[in-house]
Amino acid sequence: MKIAASTAKGGLDDVVIEIFGRAPCFTIVEVDGGEIRNVEVVKNENAMASGGAGIAAAQLMIDRGVSLVLTGNLGPNAYNVLSSAGINVYRAAGMTVRDAINKLLSGGLETVAPSGGGGRGMGRGMGRGMGRGMGRGMGGGAGRGMGRW
Repeated sequence: MKIAASTAKGGLDDVVIEIFGRAPCFTIVEVDGGEIRNVEVVKNENAMASGGAGIAAAQLMIDRGVSLVLTGNLGPNAYNVLSSAGINVYRAAGMTVRDAINKLLSGGLETVAPSGGGGRGMGRGMGRGMGRGMGRGMGGGAGRGMGRW
């Protein structure tokens, strides 16, 4: 299995950073049977792009055959690309890559939900119900119907 971590300089002793799409580089670690087999540091060429950095970083993960991503936060567009490719994302910001992988393998990391703007919202929207029932919210959430009986 290949695991990618958003890092500043790369390597097992570097710290997983809070950002994904604009991370300076990614440390990609191949794990087999619970043991680290290979470590590769890949520069994020799109970190300074004016737009689409998250999507480009997500596509880089797909192109490199990554199964899991360790990071802090990522936007909804990057999340959707990774999710569509079957790549799970786990919160590991502040830990070394080595510690994050060990914690991941022992089941100690939580999954990440997208953050930031753009795309459809992830929460409950501002309800626009018409009459009885549930209204469709702004941002794709399920709002409360606020129409008159």
